[in-house]
Amino acid sequence: MLNIGFIGGGGIARHHAARLTQIKGARILAVADVVAAAANSFASDFGTEYHTTDYRRMLDLPDLDAVWVCTPTFQHPAPVIAAAKAGKHVFCEKPMALNLPDARRMLRACEQANVRLTIGFVRRFDSQWGKLKQIVQSGALGRPVIWRFASGGRPGPAWFRDVNKGGGPLIDGAVHNYDFALQIFGPAASAQASSLQFDPTSVGADTASAIINFASGDQHTLIWSWGMAEGTAVDRLNDIIGPKGSLQFGMTAQKAPAPFDHKKHGAFTVKTSRGRAKVHTYPLKDMFTEQAKHVIKCFARNEQPLVTGTDGIAALEIATAVLKSGKGQRTIKI
Repeated sequence: MLNIGFIGGGGIARHHAARLTQIKGARILAVADVVAAAANSFASDFGTEYHTTDYRRMLDLPDLDAVWVCTPTFQHPAPVIAAAKAGKHVFCEKPMALNLPDARRMLRACEQANVRLTIGFVRRFDSQWGKLKQIVQSGALGRPVIWRFASGGRPGPAWFRDVNKGGGPLIDGAVHNYDFALQIFGPAASAQASSLQFDPTSVGADTASAIINFASGDQHTLIWSWGMAEGTAVDRLNDIIGPKGSLQFGMTAQKAPAPFDHKKHGAFTVKTSRGRAKVHTYPLKDMFTEQAKHVIKCFARNEQPLVTGTDGIAALEIATAVLKSGKGQRTIKI
C-alpha cells in the first residue's frame, strides 16, 4: 500500500484525490493546507487520517511514502525540496516552478535524496494527444508541420492571473503544449512572443501569442488568454497543417467508421491531397486516472515515472524564453 500525503487541498488536489481513491494499492493518508478549513474539508471528503496547516509536520509521519504537491506554482519549490529531504517520492503539479533556478534546485534535491520526482503533465496520458503524436510522426502530414492552438477564458482563482504567483497563461496553461511539442518535435530552437493585458485587475500580462520553432523545422503557434470577461470563453483552435495534409479535431467530411461510440471514442480527420479525408479514431480514457495509475505503480516499485524532473525543466525553458520574448518583442534562442 502506497500512503500518500497532499500538500495543498484545493481544486486540482481534489481532482487528483478523486482518482487516487479508486486505485488499488493507494491510500490518501494525510493532507496539509495553510487554510485550516480547506484541510478539514479535504480530510472529511476523502477520509484522510491526518490533516494539518503545516506540511512539515505531515512529512514527519513515519508511514508516509509520497506526496502530491498541489499548491499554487510559486509555492512549489519549498515543499518539494522538504519532501525529498524527508525521503518521500514527489508528484508536483505543473508547471514545475516559476523560474529555472528553483526547478533545478528541486530536481537536485530529489536526486540527492534518491527519491522519484514526476511533474503533472497529464496530457502525456491523454489518448487524443497520443493519437495526434502518432499521426504526425507517421509522416502522414509531411514535415515540417505547424501545430496551431488557441484558447481563451478566465480561470477561477485570482493567482492564475498574477505573473508573480502563477506566471500567466503562457507558463501555467501552455506548459502542457510545450512539453507535448517536445515529445513530438524534439528540442526547441527559439521563441517569439507578444504579451498583452486585457483585464486591469490582472497582475502582469494575462494574454499572449507565441511562435516556438524547433530544431526539426516544425513550429508551434499559440494564442492564450486568461483576461477575457466572464462568459466569453472561446472554443479551442487545435489543428496541424503540413505539406502533405492537415489534421482537424473531430469528424468533418467523413462518417465515423464502424463500430464507433461517441461515448467511448474520439476522432481526428486527416485531409490529404485531392480532397481525400480519413478519420482516425482513438479510445476515450480519463487522462487523470491513467496518470494516477502509472505514478502509483512506479512509486510503489521505486521506479521513475514517464515524466521526469528534466522534462519539467525542458518545458520551463520554453516558457521562460516565451515570457522573455513577450516583454522585449524579440526572438529568444532556447
